Amino acid sequence: MNRLIILIVVLFLLTTENTNAQELSYGFRVGLNVSSLLGDKETDASGKELESISTNTGFHVGGGVRVEFTELFGIRAELLFTQKGTKRTFTGDAPFIFTDKNGNKILTTGNKAIALNISNAYIDIPILAYGKIGEKLEIFGGIYAGFLVGSVASGELVYTDGMVAGNSNPIEKLNLTLDYNYSKDKPGEVTDGVENIAIMVGSESVEIPNTLTAYYDLEKKSGKTFNVFDAGLSGGVGFFVNRGLYISAIANYGLLDVSNKDLDFSNTELDADLNFKTRDDKDANLSFQFSIGFSF
Repeated sequence: MNRLIILIVVLFLLTTENTNAQELSYGFRVGLNVSSLLGDKETDASGKELESISTNTGFHVGGGVRVEFTELFGIRAELLFTQKGTKRTFTGDAPFIFTDKNGNKILTTGNKAIALNISNAYIDIPILAYGKIGEKLEIFGGIYAGFLVGSVASGELVYTDGMVAGNSNPIEKLNLTLDYNYSKDKPGEVTDGVENIAIMVGSESVEIPNTLTAYYDLEKKSGKTFNVFDAGLSGGVGFFVNRGLYISAIANYGLLDVSNKDLDFSNTELDADLNFKTRDDKDANLSFQFSIGFSF
């Protein structure tokens, strides 16, 4: 990772110094992002996948400089605000831990369905070499570094057919809102104004907020769910409508694990203290940018 950072810095310096002998231009672009996370999916004991991962949409906007070494070749460096993320679902048999009035944990088992829409905001710095094919077409490729500046998610958790061992009374259906701010939420935090739901869990009456924060069920945590730094490869193609206006399509493939392994929890496996175990999965960013831009 350190070598990649050094390479990015060197390429950026190459684009900004000794430009008197080259043609220097500027530009900006804005457009749509389609993104997802590439990673392992949780399975049950038989190997059946319990998770699904699909694409999410967002936008990007930013600008940069272009250094033309010849009429056919040059380098461009940009600074972009860009949204990446994914839609992730989980459906399957899973435990749900309730806490009674005395702070004791109550283990229940049932069916858990989670739908989560994750949106991560980055400042990306791509460094791309480009080559022209004729006057209209341009192909380019290189590397990027990204710095996480915001991370949120929203969705719902539905828990049905919940039971306590040794008790025949089923738990009523739970339908909870998920409102996560991975960057700012604190362990055990409850959002102001949220109402509690009172339900019977076995022979105990318990209360639970109808809206859960990112780290609601944790006493403490180490870091945040997503790592600050990301880096990877970029490549794409552009078409110039005229000398300044262009449209482009770019693919960004992350090379780093962007999830914090200390907060990457299983939905099914518990330790002896009834805490959900962590999973050391690799979750890498994959995004496609469709832009309209102007170079001048």
